[in-house]
Amino acid sequence: MDGDQFARYLLDASKEIENYINNDTPEIMGVMARDHFKESFQNEGFTDNSFENWQEVKRRLNPKITGAQAARAVLTGDTGDLGMSIDYTRAANGEVTVFSDKVYAEAHNEGATNAGRNHNVAIPKRQFIGDSEVLNEEILKRFGEDLDAITNKAPH
Repeated sequence: MDGDQFARYLLDASKEIENYINNDTPEIMGVMARDHFKESFQNEGFTDNSFENWQEVKRRLNPKITGAQAARAVLTGDTGDLGMSIDYTRAANGEVTVFSDKVYAEAHNEGATNAGRNHNVAIPKRQFIGDSEVLNEEILKRFGEDLDAITNKAPH
């Protein structure tokens, strides 16, 4: 490869990397984060540096409660709406925001001492969205693989 071919290769690769960063990475981050946080509901706990189980719910500890209510996973309710409500939106500068549109999501994610209709219910923190080192590592690994694939393409 001569100097002109190499310069063209670098220019093509830089354009492809710029497109990847501006267009692909927010979507990739959003999907990976949404999926990671939805897994909290399947695992009944949150993963930051390591996995931490959520506090057990009283209904599963009560021998008088039987059937589906006694077996149902933590934070799924009758519908599973909270876990299914997790989504993301693209924000400025290649960032994404992961959120739940459920009004009670924050109380469960962060814990609350004045929850419920009469503001007299204590809800323990059962985090399902937040900073996660494991997720960050997975995203960086994916980006590294994708950038390697872009830069390792044979020159034209």
